[in-house]
Amino acid sequence: MTAIAQKIAGNAIKERMQQYAPVDPYYDEVINSKGKVKKVKRGVPPGLSARDEKILRKIRKRAHYLDKGMNLCGFRVGWTFFIGIVPGLGDIVDAGLNYGLVVRPATELDIPKDLLSKMLLNNAVSVAMGLVPLVGDLGLAAWRANSRNAHLIEAYLTIRGEEFLAQQGQAVAGTDRFQPEVSEHFSPGSGMHQAGMVGNGNGGGLGVSKRK
Repeated sequence: MTAIAQKIAGNAIKERMQQYAPVDPYYDEVINSKGKVKKVKRGVPPGLSARDEKILRKIRKRAHYLDKGMNLCGFRVGWTFFIGIVPGLGDIVDAGLNYGLVVRPATELDIPKDLLSKMLLNNAVSVAMGLVPLVGDLGLAAWRANSRNAHLIEAYLTIRGEEFLAQQGQAVAGTDRFQPEVSEHFSPGSGMHQAGMVGNGNGGGLGVSKRK
């Protein structure tokens, strides 16, 4: 892939990421008929293989519990916050959890090296923050590397799904086809097989042909 194509692909992911701060990657908040806020699990992007859909759900759930699965005096924190309080050892354990539970599963998605590097950089920032007593722990709770990485993966897979649907002749509102070399960057249809399914955004699926 040319450097120009890589830059275009990177900008596409960045535009998707602008939709998300490091908010909860697992739940959306909606207002019910009684005017109360209710949490609902996020749907998956359309056009994904069963493999990609399964791994994305797994990464989202793990990131949620690592980063903000509990309420501490009105502030959402996760297991990494409490583990990181333990001097020295806590930071090592956090780094291992961040990699093993979020980054490593992402490598099964056929993601490009530059995306993996961004995820590792987010984890490196977490490790650096953890070295600063007390203030660093608060910084970690705000930085939420796992949520950032989950959103990176979601942004990437969203474009992958759109590219696949476009190849199948299914228009995706608000999107344009990228040039072929950029499309290759997102591996449309990755993980599909003869009996595979692609998500329709609500956990359902559409039959697909065997991946070329």
